Amino acid sequence: MTTTRFYNPTTLTNVNVPNPIVPQNPSIDWKYNPTALLPGAYAVSGQPLYTISGLWMEKFLSNTSQLWCTGYKIPNVGTTILGIELQLNILRQARIQDLLIQLTLNGSLIGENMASGINSVQSDMYTGDFTTPLFPVGDLNIYGGANTAWGAELTPTNVADASFGVVISFSSNPIYPHRDLCQLDQAGIRITYA
Repeated sequence: MTTTRFYNPTTLTNVNVPNPIVPQNPSIDWKYNPTALLPGAYAVSGQPLYTISGLWMEKFLSNTSQLWCTGYKIPNVGTTILGIELQLNILRQARIQDLLIQLTLNGSLIGENMASGINSVQSDMYTGDFTTPLFPVGDLNIYGGANTAWGAELTPTNVADASFGVVISFSSNPIYPHRDLCQLDQAGIRITYA
């Protein structure tokens, strides 16, 4: 078993999608410099994600557009893909949570959505649920690993393709009022192969 180093995207694409909870609310676009795609603050939400407290607060939930990170330039290793690991370094002020973390190939989403279902603020004042935080939470998040291919059957040629990558999107916390920016510092992919 051999593992590649982490590779970073060379292309970022903003894809606006309807809000899954409130379709009439537009998603928040990412702002980035397309010529500066190295680790270190290369994308930020164009405005804060927010939740407003009170009756019908779900009307005010927001989410980011999908950020398609592709062009990883992963070499074709010519063997079997055993696992894919995404290292996502993102500053999200502890109240923004995963919406979509999924692989892409040839312009389509593939495999499983690896977004964490765990609310990034773990205590729920309405239900009394004080769940112990599960990984990933916080700023450095690892999705997948050496033994999972995200439910996608990929070949070395697939991961070497310029269209291969990951699509990410985040949403506001549905419970706690907040107004926070989301800043992406790194979306590195590492491949484990046999």
